[in-house]
Amino acid sequence: MRLKALLSNMGFVLQISGLFILLPIIISFIDNDMVATVALFASAIVFLALGFLLNALCERKELSYKQSCALIVLVFVSLSIIGAIPYIYINISQGDFISNLIDSLFESASGFTTTGFSVIPDLSILPRSIIFYRALTQLIGGIGIVLVLLAFFYPEAKLTEFFRSMGFSQKQKIKRTFLLILLIYVSYTFIMIFIGLLFGYHDVINLVSFIFSALSTGGFAPMNDISTTVTQFPMNYVLILGMILGACNFLVLAGLFKGKIKEFFKSGITVFFILLLAAALLVIFAFRLPVFDAIFIVVSGMSTTGFSYLSIAGFTDGLKLFLVFLMFVGGASFSTAGGIKIFRLLLLFKAIRKAINESISGKYSPITLFGKEYSNQEIIHALVFVVLMISFIFGSAFITSLYGFQPVDALFEATSAITCTGLSVGIVSPSLALELKCLFIVLMILGRVEILSLFIMFSPTKEPRNP
Repeated sequence: MRLKALLSNMGFVLQISGLFILLPIIISFIDNDMVATVALFASAIVFLALGFLLNALCERKELSYKQSCALIVLVFVSLSIIGAIPYIYINISQGDFISNLIDSLFESASGFTTTGFSVIPDLSILPRSIIFYRALTQLIGGIGIVLVLLAFFYPEAKLTEFFRSMGFSQKQKIKRTFLLILLIYVSYTFIMIFIGLLFGYHDVINLVSFIFSALSTGGFAPMNDISTTVTQFPMNYVLILGMILGACNFLVLAGLFKGKIKEFFKSGITVFFILLLAAALLVIFAFRLPVFDAIFIVVSGMSTTGFSYLSIAGFTDGLKLFLVFLMFVGGASFSTAGGIKIFRLLLLFKAIRKAINESISGKYSPITLFGKEYSNQEIIHALVFVVLMISFIFGSAFITSLYGFQPVDALFEATSAITCTGLSVGIVSPSLALELKCLFIVLMILGRVEILSLFIMFSPTKEPRNP
C-alpha cells in the first residue's frame, strides 16, 4: 500500500478537525475558563501540527479502494486518540491516570463514532465549552469530516473508490451534491435552533448540543437528566425530526430538494418510515408503552441516535430484544446512522427468495432493488458484512456476560456499541471494568468504519496500480 497519498489525506482531515475545535475554544474564552481553554487548545494544536506535518512530508494523490478503507480506519482511530486530550486534561473520571486515560478515550471514541455512550460521572461539572466540544465531535465524525471534505479533492470519477469503501455505490454529481447536503444540514440546524429559541429554550449551548446530537444520530446528552427537555413541546418533536433526518439517505434528501419526489418514494427511506411506523405500533400495543414514549424510543433506536429518558433496564426482555433488532437494522445507507442499513436487509431477503426460485426453476434470476441490479459479488459482500456484525455482537456479548451481566443485557449493550447507537441498559457506566471499556471502544470504531474496512486494510491482496 502506498502510504504517502494515504497519510497526506489523513493530514488534511486532521487539519480540518483542528479548525473545528476553534469553536469550543471561543466559548471557553468567553467564559474565561482557562482550564478548558488549555485543554481544547492542546488538542487543536496536535490536530493542526500533525496534519500540517503529514501534508508537508507526503504527496496528495487519488486513493484506491484499499487505501480509502485504510484512511477511514486510521482517521477514526486518530480522531479518537487526539480528541481525548481535553478529557484527559480535565480528568473526567476524577480517578487515577489509567482510569482517566481509558475513560477519556472511551468518551472521545463515543463522540466521533456518533455512538453517544458516556462514562462521565457528572456532566454538570463540565465547562460549557467541553459540553459543546462533546456535541461537536459527533458532527465531525458523523456528517462532516470523512465524506464531505474529501469530496473537494479529486475528480468525481476517482471518488467512487472512496464511496465504495463506505458502502455507497451511487454515481452522481458528487461535489455539487455535497454542497447541497451541506446547505441542507446547515439550514436544518439553524431552523431547529430558531424554533428552540422561539419557544423559550434560551440555553444556547445545550440547545445546539441537542441538535448536533440529533442530526448526527450521536445521542450525547448535554445534561444528566434529559427527561424534561425531550418530553417538552416543541423540543420533543424537533429532536424526533432531527433523528429521522440524520438517518435518511443524504443523496435522496438532496434529490428531494431538487424536486425529485418520485425518487424519494422509490428509495429505502420509504421502507425506513414503514418500519418505524410498524415498530412504534408494535411497541404501543404489544409492549404497552405510552404513545410518545414508544415513538421516541423506536426512532432513537432505529436511527441509532441513542437518546433515552426511559429506564431501559426496566424493560421486558422481549422489548429489549426488539430494540436490538431495530438497532441492528439501523437507518438508510449514506446517512449518519449505524446498523447494517435498510438496503442490506432488503438485499438479503431478496437473495433468499432468489436462491429458492433458482433451486426450483434452475434459471438465473437477477436481484433488483430500488431500480438497481445487484451482482452476486455485491450480495456476497452484504452477506459477509451481516455475518461479521452478528459474530462480533455475540462474541462481545459473551465476553460481557462473563463479568456477571445478564445475557440479554450483554447482547443489548454489544449491539448498541457496534451499531453506534448508545442506548444502554446500564452496563456502560463510570464503574464498568476497564477491559470492557476497551472492548466497547473497539466495537464503536469497528461499527463506524463498517468492519470490512479493517479487514480490507490488512488484506495481503495486492491492489492494481493507478495508471
